[in-house]
Amino acid sequence: MPEEKQTTDQSPITKKEILGWCMYDVADSAFTTVIVTALFAPYYSKIVVQDPNRADFLWGLAASISEIIVAVLAPILGAIADFSGSRKKFLGVCAMTIIFFTAALWFVGPGAVTLGLTLYIIANIGFAGGGVFIDSFLPGISNEKNVGKISGMKWAFGYTSGLVCMVLISLVFGLADNIVVNPTSEQLSKARLIPVVVAVYYAIAVIPTFLFLRERSVPQPLPAGESYLTVGFKQLLKTLKNIKRYRELVKLLIAFLVYNDGVVTVIYFAALYATTTIGFTGEDIAIMFILLNVVAAIGAFSFGWIADRIGQKTTIYISLVIWIIAVVIAYFSYTKATFYVAAVFVALGMGATQSVTRSLLALFTPKANAAEFFGFLGIAGKALAFLGPLVFGTISNVTGSQRPAILSIGAFFVVGIILLSFVNEKAGKEAARIPVAVE
Repeated sequence: MPEEKQTTDQSPITKKEILGWCMYDVADSAFTTVIVTALFAPYYSKIVVQDPNRADFLWGLAASISEIIVAVLAPILGAIADFSGSRKKFLGVCAMTIIFFTAALWFVGPGAVTLGLTLYIIANIGFAGGGVFIDSFLPGISNEKNVGKISGMKWAFGYTSGLVCMVLISLVFGLADNIVVNPTSEQLSKARLIPVVVAVYYAIAVIPTFLFLRERSVPQPLPAGESYLTVGFKQLLKTLKNIKRYRELVKLLIAFLVYNDGVVTVIYFAALYATTTIGFTGEDIAIMFILLNVVAAIGAFSFGWIADRIGQKTTIYISLVIWIIAVVIAYFSYTKATFYVAAVFVALGMGATQSVTRSLLALFTPKANAAEFFGFLGIAGKALAFLGPLVFGTISNVTGSQRPAILSIGAFFVVGIILLSFVNEKAGKEAARIPVAVE
């Protein structure tokens, strides 16, 4: 059985390296906060499509398409990255994709429905793919005693960054309030600058990642007559053949597959729900997401610290209950003040669920197979990720109301809790000590 040191760099981990890993989320969160959730989604609805129910359906469709593509590609690309020692290169391609295609959203004006959808799908593929590769570095820069803290730190950095980017766009540059129905030419010009600001912010924030984060996967020599593509496929098949070794990881992925769909759906439609159902203005949205990111940053770091002490699984349970409370409050919200309360619960749940799930997966993952295994997380995160947005969009379109749509999302969290109860945390950690040998 090959030792892990043959396929991973075991040199000492530095604080600078951990900082570099965290900084990728500083960049990423500008995209997910502003483009996916807070500002470009309402821009696409109010200015580009000019039909909120149709916009819900199209936004959900775009999310579904990009998530399915990443779900198909992530494991094989992860296996190739592990074997070729090129996780960082793959990460760089994803980052460049986000920067270029986010900036290109500047060209999306009123009526450019297809162009906006296409550019957003490609940018979102880069975002989702980058998430797989950056997460695959976590097992190599952490241990059982600090993985929750480090993962929580990354997410806290990200939520803080989302806040900073929103403040820049909304308060410093004054662009958020220009997202209105039938904008003037001046308002349209300002609103179109939003994705450009995000692209520039992303490009600057991601620099420390590529300066400080080490490539810890060591390239393996190619067998005669093989290419990295064929070896990647063979490695993936070998992992699937030996998947019984990692039963607890599989159980975790199945649970994550379900409850993450609820998380993704709330993130995609939070701003649209707030504007269409509650009556939030662009300024209200900006305030809400400032609040959301402050609370989520605190939640991510705090729950990461808690997870290292009471266990990741128990902490995830707590976070899913918080999500259920959030969607119930959102359903019964008829005032802005009440919806702000729902946003606080969303922020707490979001900060805890995402960071702690990844720290638990890191403990269940052999270091030598990290990108490949986090590719499976990509599958779990994307395989059903089309369902939640599709359910929300369909219910909203059929009923003409987003209230039953948001309430339906609570079912994903309830089922997630049930599935998570079957995961044996201790057995999962023990199984991770044996890597899948690369032949």
